[in-house]
Amino acid sequence: MPSVRGIVRERAAQGTVEYALTVLALLALILGMAALWRVAERGWLADAAVKAASHGLEGDGYVDIALY
Repeated sequence: MPSVRGIVRERAAQGTVEYALTVLALLALILGMAALWRVAERGWLADAAVKAASHGLEGDGYVDIALY
């Protein structure tokens, strides 16, 4: 059975740090995807697309044709 001193002096803890970083990166990815899902679900992405569309600037389409 390993002693407390042996555990404290452990030098092969790199695997634990790598595992923790991998878990944190995966968690950040999942939270980012959940945030995008929520934004899309509420319709904010569609509103942003409509506001960014050039044909939304003028009803006749002259600006749209000029920008094309």
